[in-house]
Amino acid sequence: MSTIEQTKDGGRRAHGTHDYPTPLPSIDKDVWDVIIIGAGPAGLMTATSLARFGGLDVLVVDERSEPTTAGRADGIQPRTIEVLKNMEPLGSDFVARSAASYERTFWGPQPGNETVIARNKRVQSFPTNMEIEDNCTLGLQQGLIECGFLKDMERHGLRVTRPWRFRNFEMTDDRQRPVTVTLEKTRGVVQTKNAAGQPDFSITGTGQLKSLRTKYLVGCDGGRSGVRKNMETEHGVVFESAGIIDTLWSALDCVVETNFPDVRKIATIHSKAHGALYIFPREDNEAGEPIIRCYTQVNRLGGKKSGESAFEAKDKVTSNMVMEAIQKIAHPYRFDFKTVEWFTCYPIGQRLVSRYSLPAGSTANGSAFSPHHVFLVGDACHTHSPKAGQGMNTAIIDAQALAWRINLVEKGLAEHDALLSTYHSERWATGNQLITFDAEYAALFSGEIPASKPELGKLNESELEEYFVKVQRRNAAFTTGAGVTYSDNALNFRDARPLGVRNISHRLEAGARLQPAWATRFINSQAVRIIHEIQYTAPGGFRLYVLAGDPQRNRARLHAFIKHLQSSQSFLQRFVPKKRRDLAQGAYHQRPRALNTGLFNGLSHEANPFFHLLLIMRQSRFDFELTDLDHLGPLRALVYADDVEQGGDLQRGEDGAATVGGLHRKWLGPQTEDSGAVVVVRPDGYVGAVLGLDQAPAIETYFDGFLRAENSQAAHDHHHAHPPSRL
Repeated sequence: MSTIEQTKDGGRRAHGTHDYPTPLPSIDKDVWDVIIIGAGPAGLMTATSLARFGGLDVLVVDERSEPTTAGRADGIQPRTIEVLKNMEPLGSDFVARSAASYERTFWGPQPGNETVIARNKRVQSFPTNMEIEDNCTLGLQQGLIECGFLKDMERHGLRVTRPWRFRNFEMTDDRQRPVTVTLEKTRGVVQTKNAAGQPDFSITGTGQLKSLRTKYLVGCDGGRSGVRKNMETEHGVVFESAGIIDTLWSALDCVVETNFPDVRKIATIHSKAHGALYIFPREDNEAGEPIIRCYTQVNRLGGKKSGESAFEAKDKVTSNMVMEAIQKIAHPYRFDFKTVEWFTCYPIGQRLVSRYSLPAGSTANGSAFSPHHVFLVGDACHTHSPKAGQGMNTAIIDAQALAWRINLVEKGLAEHDALLSTYHSERWATGNQLITFDAEYAALFSGEIPASKPELGKLNESELEEYFVKVQRRNAAFTTGAGVTYSDNALNFRDARPLGVRNISHRLEAGARLQPAWATRFINSQAVRIIHEIQYTAPGGFRLYVLAGDPQRNRARLHAFIKHLQSSQSFLQRFVPKKRRDLAQGAYHQRPRALNTGLFNGLSHEANPFFHLLLIMRQSRFDFELTDLDHLGPLRALVYADDVEQGGDLQRGEDGAATVGGLHRKWLGPQTEDSGAVVVVRPDGYVGAVLGLDQAPAIETYFDGFLRAENSQAAHDHHHAHPPSRL
């Protein structure tokens, strides 16, 4: 083992994080719309989302004087990549700077010589039958991720205020801003190390307090969240333990020279006597050297599990002990450590908060306060092992899920309780699924029998290893994020009967994210991924993909649908923001490329940009003209040809081959593709409902469930004009 040339334990000099925007030092007013506590990935994703939507006074505070500069989270999963690509240039920047892992390998004791390891399985990162745009996991240091978010915030007029720490909050009977938040100015972070040399830090307060009022308080302040603890002590919220695995692990970021062949793949290694090792490729450091993250089991160095409690031992582990463990676990392969960027040590446990949002209750003086003004996001809600790369990814999706809801409520489009209540129900269920999976996965990773599966104790070592691989593959849909689904509620209708109709197709699943597909943007004949045509930015509304089906057969249906859209009963006319000027071009931070054309006569203007209508013609782009769509009114602005997605009917001509109808077939199936459909998609890319072109009343019923009409009379008139049909 070579001598380590340097050890970085944080500070501005850590690689790649020196160019973040300068924070704001002071808080210049006492009244806010949203206060976000914590500027890690959860808080920054919440903040930059709200900044992109615009129109809100947002304060983001963090007790640290600088962003993360080393270590912590570092894996970006496929669904998160998909989300970030809808926030360009953020997504492309992260992809360009990351190390991508397309393959996973599994190593165990070599049969006949169990003192050495041998590869027993190689698989691509995610099964080919999964609908994933980027079939990889990205490795990128959290400091670079935070820096990317900070720059995106700055582009949209928002910066973090540092260093301020959360002290407490109180609920009041103020109807406008019911949350009073107390913050304390802190001193700069003091970098320290514990007795074993593990990096640590300390923060002290100055005693300078600030009392603020806000509509919403969002706790993004990590596993030791002060906002959550306030909810526990004052409002009966519980942070429940799902179990502790008495196994000690270390995370070490390093540059190595090695003969281990899978050092640039995600590699899982189980040794016979010395525990487990997980290698995760990362970005290059400032010197252009490739970093790896090593998750290393460090309580089996003596050939058997240490009898010392993981909690008692965690502060005694040195980097040399971790490197020694890596050498023993990976024997006979050699690891020469050139640099160590960061390391830490931790036991494994799973916990989940009982409430992601604060329900209605009573103030200290007995007055009632309304629900859903205080929220938790990310690790403030759930803690677990980092092995499956879920913490930061789940936090980012938590943040996305909350931000678009707050945006629609504050724009005056959505009913507060009806929409914001779904944040807790959807994301708590996902958090619970995460905790259940992690309890099994982390135990198996550590060579333990999961408490929920005592029957696995009957398996021998090779059978357990095979079962571990199956658990990883079986849960790939969840760990990628692409397979996370939500139950039926006001936003999701797998069963369309409550909307007054029957399901027309089961190819697309309501409550699941919209499957990626290709189409040709008609205006410039560019093949595009249709899910990225509307970015996650202002105005932050819904997408309605209008699949036209057979152009001759559906002409009358499309005409009737257009007639409805142009009527006063249509959601386009009834659901408008508080300020009508938001319906003009000013609604966008940046106009969608498909609208930025210079064409007039309604060809580049949306009737209501909170409802993006994307018309997808089941034709080759050479077989129709925009003038053929003159009768389609508001559907003419965003026009696409379904002639590039694989699986359609092959047509050959002098301009090449086209596969017509592949998107229709993929989303609707062969029984429904000719009839067409309207796919209602939420701002976060999840399918709300799949309805027929002749089921306009059901679309209205869908939006009536959680949006608010401009005036009560319009809502009353609409209700009587379209009573729910009986089945």
